[in-house]
Amino acid sequence: MRFKEFVFKNTIRNKNLYMAYFFSTLTTVMTFFTFAVFVFHPKLSSGLHMAVKSGMTVSAVIIYLFSFFYVLYSMDIFLQSRKKEFGLLLIQGMSPKQLRKMVFQENTIIGFFATAVGIVVGIFFSQFILWLSKVTMHVDLGFYFPLKAMGVTFISFLLLFMLISFFIQFKIPKMDVQELLKSQDLGKGEVEASIFKSILGVALIAVGYAVALYVEGMQVVMAMVPVIIMVIVGTKLLFNQVSVFVVNLLKKKESRFWKKTNMLVFSDLAFRMKDNARSFFLVAVITTVAFSAIGTLTGFKEMTLKGANQDPYDFSYQINKEDPAKGSEDITALKESFNKQGIETEEYQLNAMTMTGIDGRQDMNVKLVSVDEYNKAATAIGEEALSVDSTKAIAVKDKNVSGMTQGMGGTRAANLTINQQVLPIEDKEVNKVAYPSFGNLYVISSENYEKIDKENQAAPFYAWLVTKGSYDDQLAIGKTFENNHDVQAKVFMKQMITDAYAPILFIGFFIGIIFFISAGSFLYFRLYSDMNVDIEKFKMVHKLGFSKKEMKKVVYQQVGILFFTPIIVSCIHGAVALTAMYALFEQGLQVTALYVLGAFIVIQIVYYLIARVFYFNKLYRSVTE
Repeated sequence: MRFKEFVFKNTIRNKNLYMAYFFSTLTTVMTFFTFAVFVFHPKLSSGLHMAVKSGMTVSAVIIYLFSFFYVLYSMDIFLQSRKKEFGLLLIQGMSPKQLRKMVFQENTIIGFFATAVGIVVGIFFSQFILWLSKVTMHVDLGFYFPLKAMGVTFISFLLLFMLISFFIQFKIPKMDVQELLKSQDLGKGEVEASIFKSILGVALIAVGYAVALYVEGMQVVMAMVPVIIMVIVGTKLLFNQVSVFVVNLLKKKESRFWKKTNMLVFSDLAFRMKDNARSFFLVAVITTVAFSAIGTLTGFKEMTLKGANQDPYDFSYQINKEDPAKGSEDITALKESFNKQGIETEEYQLNAMTMTGIDGRQDMNVKLVSVDEYNKAATAIGEEALSVDSTKAIAVKDKNVSGMTQGMGGTRAANLTINQQVLPIEDKEVNKVAYPSFGNLYVISSENYEKIDKENQAAPFYAWLVTKGSYDDQLAIGKTFENNHDVQAKVFMKQMITDAYAPILFIGFFIGIIFFISAGSFLYFRLYSDMNVDIEKFKMVHKLGFSKKEMKKVVYQQVGILFFTPIIVSCIHGAVALTAMYALFEQGLQVTALYVLGAFIVIQIVYYLIARVFYFNKLYRSVTE
């Protein structure tokens, strides 16, 4: 049998282990290719600011470097799990040079097929992402055939796998034949943890959390680097030392250790935690980056859209007092557009007075609205009606604007002076102000409003609430009046904000998804790399009468520990990081950020439920053969 035939048949015989490594690397190729599709997308690559283009290029390089180390580490685990096989091959007469040649050829073959299949799968995955961006972000990028992305990905990863195939030869275990053959039979022994390092790890994370949650404003930027360093070092010690210390502590309590199947779970758990510490650390850091990137960008988008969403009306128009004829023409044209698009609306007209210096600020215009006029609009937008008599005035404030009134300027007086009558001012916070105003808005009684000189009468303000009409229909009207700054279309404003931030948001979302998928596939591969050890262990206990139900329980617990230990840590890290990031803008943790964390947890649960079934079925078949 020729050497190439032997390599091929050896690969087929070990297809289960090879397939785990193959799918792990395929996922990396697929994610890089999908990102390359967007880097070279005509609608994204043209018309973008140079800084955004540079950011996309840098992101592609980062992903490629991450892919290199990810595949390199996966290959290292792959080789470590084959020590016994290497020992048998050396006994059969294979020279060390031939062994390295075999590993080189195997990895090159796997890399070639992983690259080819990854590109094909990536084409479908990229179309799914494009569809998702249109549905969730209203960003329609369209389809194009990604020839350039295919070429860049194919060449880049062929070079990557050839480099790894070359360097990985120097990582082939340099042990004697006896040690290689007994690698799976050697006792794992007791694994001890350093109490000092365990305490240090917990302390570093606790101090990092405390600083991150305490600082606000620009202090967040100053504290960011030292906090990140402390938490990263603490996380390393958490998995390497604290986890082992906790497991050994649990084992010491006999009532827990000897309860049902716990003995089998705890028997080598400390060694597994120590052995997987590097994997857990890598996955925790990767997923924390994913949480932070997606959560931060989602929160920024929500904060940016907050102003647009605070507009209570779908369409509004402020008539220019200097040119009322133009206002009438614009309103007529707007109503005709409603009819043309099949939109039905409710129309509201609000009248107000514009005055200066009546609340202690000589340089600020304020709006005065009668209570009857204001309540007419407030009821329409779902706000509580106000009640005010002739002895006071109400300052309407937007509760969603932190510590600020609807207007801007210096400190206002506590009283309002109208027609030589002093009216004490009462503050009223609402979710949405019924009369949008760039100055302070005061609601007074209709009696006081009628006494004001009509020369102060402002031009009428028109507003419409859509009762029937789709998002696209409203957007079309907004585009029609794009150059008319007197017309305010809520949907159009939101779409402009979305379009402006879409490339950056899209990149951030995608990088986060890449990191999370890579972390999940890495855990799955790590699980299968320990299968031979699990098979030998469960074969012994199965002969002693260990039932299938008991075996399933133990396997599910072991898989659960592997999948959720790093994810739980990264969720906590991510929540603290996002809280600190929003504190930079004096905002609380955004609900959308919690949705992001929750979505990742749900995805991980689904991932775990599927992985444990496949793993147990394969394990049980091997045990009962």
